[in-house]
Amino acid sequence: MTPEAQGLWTRVLVRALVVVAAGVMALGFLGPEAALLVGFLTVLTYVLLWLRTRYAGSLLAGGRRNLGDQDRSKEPPRPGGPLDDT
Repeated sequence: MTPEAQGLWTRVLVRALVVVAAGVMALGFLGPEAALLVGFLTVLTYVLLWLRTRYAGSLLAGGRRNLGDQDRSKEPPRPGGPLDDT
C-alpha cells in the first residue's frame, strides 16, 4: 500500500478500530492478559495478510512461470506407446 492509495487512511483507521474492539471484548470476557494477546494476534493477522498480498504473488508467479516453461518443453505422449492399451 502506498501513501497515495485512495482510502489508505480509512482502511488503517478501520483496522485499528477492529484491533481495539477485539481487545476491549477480550478484556471484558477474559482479562487484561488475554486482551493484549488478542490485540497482538489481530495485528499479526493484518500484517501477515498484507505481506501475503504484497510478496506471495511475485513468488508464486515466478514459480508458475517456471512450471509453464517446463511443461511447454515436454512433448505430449504419443499414441501407441508402451503404456497405451488401445
